[in-house]
Amino acid sequence: MFTHEGHVLSDAWYFVDEATNTCHMFYISWPIEEDGSKAPFVGHATTNDLFNWERLPPVLHQGPPGSWDDLRLCTGSIIKRDGRYWMAYSATSTTDSSFETIWAQHRTQRVGMAVSDDLLTWEKLADNPTLESSSPYYEYMGTGQRKMVHWRDPHLFDDGHQVYQFISARSVHGEMDARGTVAIAVGTDMCNWEILPPLEHDHVSDEMECPQIYQIGNRWYLVFVTPGRSLTTSFAKRFGKDVPQYTNYSMVSDHPFGPFRIHGTGQIVDHPTDTFFYAAQLVHFNNGWYLFATVHNEHISDPVPVYGDETGVHAINNPTIHPPSQGESISTDHSGKI
Repeated sequence: MFTHEGHVLSDAWYFVDEATNTCHMFYISWPIEEDGSKAPFVGHATTNDLFNWERLPPVLHQGPPGSWDDLRLCTGSIIKRDGRYWMAYSATSTTDSSFETIWAQHRTQRVGMAVSDDLLTWEKLADNPTLESSSPYYEYMGTGQRKMVHWRDPHLFDDGHQVYQFISARSVHGEMDARGTVAIAVGTDMCNWEILPPLEHDHVSDEMECPQIYQIGNRWYLVFVTPGRSLTTSFAKRFGKDVPQYTNYSMVSDHPFGPFRIHGTGQIVDHPTDTFFYAAQLVHFNNGWYLFATVHNEHISDPVPVYGDETGVHAINNPTIHPPSQGESISTDHSGKI
């Protein structure tokens, strides 16, 4: 597992450099004595075996006061295109977010880009932010459990011609508790993006965080996370009385843009309902698929081998998840997220 001494660990995302057989992890972090209202940097670590990590200097920091990303830097994604590395990341600003506790904080979320030639040194684009929520497809101010602008956790997908971003958002259509959706934007130059209608998928929650798509074999999988309290009442009944509070889900399709369907509960890793195993992402490494997740905002898990079939993504063996060292999750937000 990976830890950053003296710091809270939130979401992480990954890039595999196949030429050097190196997996790069980028993660959100802040000092443990802070309450999480701010997330000042994106950390960086590398491994050649998925178990032993070398921590490197942070790659991104909060912007200067008054900038679009001067409050919280949040979940992102990386691809290589035209010989350069591109990172989409989400953030909030002090100019349009309240200074109350993180639970009550009003937040306007946006997406920006950074670019690198070596995965070590990154430069934010001068035209950031590059994407904001807009009609006619997506709510601006959320009408769900959390009254904020939901536009976060971009996942980059390059189809060889165009690049797509899949973004956590809320639809303008549907029942209030089922409007959590995956927004889509498309572009070719990494700077200018056209917002498209949402991904076609089953609607099961108030929010769908950290959406990602992966091709395993001939099928496509939508991986996402959502707190138990954000599930629709009808979907939560699939768990009976044991609804997990912080876990990860998958849906399956024959096409990268859906329709994605959820089978059973869709839960990828079975673990105690009161444990925090969240913000999972998949990594393809040495011909195998592995899942990493944030555990109690204290560490990043060891790799969990997974496979995909006609019903979704599944752990080959469920890991043992121990209670948090502090007796409860460090995070003061539901996932340490924006």
